[in-house]
Amino acid sequence: MKKITLQMIADQVGVSKALVSKALSNDPAVNDQTRETIWRTAGEMGYRIEKLKKATAFSKTGNIAVLMPQAYLSDIEYWGKVIRGIDKALADHGYSMILSGIDIELAPEDSLPSSILDAKADGALLMGHMPQAYVDALSARSFPTVLVDSSLPNPPFDHVLANNYAGAYSAAEALVAAGHRKLAFVGDPETAWSFRERARGFEEGVRDFNARTGENASVAKIRGIGVSGKGNYISPEFTDRLKQAIERDEIGALFCANDMLALESIRQLREYGLECPDDLSVIGFDDLSLSGYVQPALTTVRVPKERIGTRAAELLIRRLRQPSGAAEQVLLATTLIERASVKPI
Repeated sequence: MKKITLQMIADQVGVSKALVSKALSNDPAVNDQTRETIWRTAGEMGYRIEKLKKATAFSKTGNIAVLMPQAYLSDIEYWGKVIRGIDKALADHGYSMILSGIDIELAPEDSLPSSILDAKADGALLMGHMPQAYVDALSARSFPTVLVDSSLPNPPFDHVLANNYAGAYSAAEALVAAGHRKLAFVGDPETAWSFRERARGFEEGVRDFNARTGENASVAKIRGIGVSGKGNYISPEFTDRLKQAIERDEIGALFCANDMLALESIRQLREYGLECPDDLSVIGFDDLSLSGYVQPALTTVRVPKERIGTRAAELLIRRLRQPSGAAEQVLLATTLIERASVKPI
C-alpha cells in the first residue's frame, strides 16, 4: 500500500502542507471547520490516524516543547542522539516536537519561546544546563515538564538521566583491577549534577576496593576543566594542575568526567611527552562516536543517549495523562566499554 503523506492530504483538501501539519497537531490557529475536514480526509485516505488520536484525548495542541541551551544545538554527538529518541517517541504517540535554543544568560521572560508563552505546546522537556529560573518559571505556570540530564540536584519535576554514580563506580573497578593505585578524577564536580555523581561514584568505588582488600588506593582531583550551558571549558590553570598531579603525586590513571575531557587530557599528556596508555591509563564517560576512532580508542562508560530521550518523552506523555503524583527520578543503566586506553600494570 502506498504511504500517505501530508502533501497528498494537502492536495486532496486543496490546502498547503503546512496547514495540514498544523491541523493534525491540533494547532489552535487552524479553525475548527478546516481542522475537521483535514482530519476526516486524512482518516479516509489511511493516514496514521490512530497514532494521532493517541494524543488528542489528552492534549490541546499535539505539540511538545523541547528547550535547551543554544550551545547544545551544535552538539549532535550527545544531544543530537537524545533529541532523536525524543522525536521517535513523540511521533509514536502522535505528538510533534518544537525545538528551541535558549539564551540562558537572559531571564526566562526574555528568552522563553512562544511555544511556552503562547501555550502552543502541551508540555516541555528541559535539557541539560537550564538554569533554576527556567524551572521555576514553568513551575509557576503549572506547565507539565520533564527534565533531561539536568544539572539541578533535586528538581520539582520528573527527571530522566543516566546512572552516573554506577557508571563511575564501574570505571573505578576497572582501573584498580588493572593494578592502578594512584588515580585522579578529572573535572569540576560542581559544574553539573552528573559530574558530581560521577566523582562520588568513582571515589566510593576506590574506597570500597580499599575496604575489601586492605590496600590504600587513592583518588586525587584535577580541577579546571568542566562543562556548562555554553559547552565544555578549560581554564588556564588546568594544564599546570594536570602536570603537577602526574609529577608530584605520581598519578598513573585518570577518570575523566566526560569523553571530551578525556580526549583533551590525552592531548595534554602528549605535550608532556607522555602516551596513553603506556604512561597513563584514561577512562572517559558518555561513549561519543569519536571515542571509538581516536588513537588509542577510548575506554569509556556508555550512556544510553537515545533511550534517555525516548524515556523522557514517554514520561512526559504519561504526566499529561496522569497529572497528579510525586515527581520521579528515572536512572538508566550505563555500560563500561573497554577499549585500548587502559593498560594493566
